[in-house]
Amino acid sequence: MNSTTLLVSFAILLVNSMSSREFRYFTHEFDDFTREFRYFTREFNDFTREFRRFTREFNVFS
Repeated sequence: MNSTTLLVSFAILLVNSMSSREFRYFTHEFDDFTREFRYFTREFNDFTREFRRFTREFNVFS
């Protein structure tokens, strides 16, 4: 059994064990997490872009 099959099986078991209220709460929390993660990756990408620009400028003057 590969890891993807194992992960999907675990997810199915998890969802089947939840009540509808628990599942709604879980999906709401997961949406919040993905929103925060997208924000973090956007900020991190901006930082790396600025850092590359800074190092490029610094290398020109050194």
